[in-house]
Amino acid sequence: TRRSSDLLWNTYAFFVLYANIDGFDATKYTLEYDKLGVMDKWLLSKLNTLTKTVDEHLANYRIPESARALQDFVDDMSNWYVRRSRERFWAKGMEQDKINAYMTLYTALVTVSKVAAPMIPFMTEEIYQNLVKSVDASAPESIHLCDYPEVQNELIDEKLEADMDNVLKLVVMGRA
Repeated sequence: TRRSSDLLWNTYAFFVLYANIDGFDATKYTLEYDKLGVMDKWLLSKLNTLTKTVDEHLANYRIPESARALQDFVDDMSNWYVRRSRERFWAKGMEQDKINAYMTLYTALVTVSKVAAPMIPFMTEEIYQNLVKSVDASAPESIHLCDYPEVQNELIDEKLEADMDNVLKLVVMGRA
């Protein structure tokens, strides 16, 4: 939907703004799962659950369900992960926690773009060209030439996702 593509673009713009300010280059770092905080692990778990879910839906021609899963993930990434992590991006220097935030968001943006490419081809291509192709000359020429992301089952933590869903519900009820 239009709303989720706007949220994806805004999240990408947020990342690019701060990555440019800090001169952040994702090729110089690796995502070290053991060093990640709970919010990072949660987003990566949701990302891998999304990848698996959309793959299953697309294989069975369930396009609306694929779009809904993407929308839910982008909502969580933008309205929960980025909002709760902003101070991490604003921190001085390049401490491990800031690297974790950058690498987690970078991984999520690149992967969700690959997952969403069949449904929002032009926006995901632009994100890919800027985040991947501009820093990795050996990467495929287009997002549409990339393999579908492989699910990393070891990063899926169903209990963490369920616990965070409960926290989200409490926050929404508290605001109401």
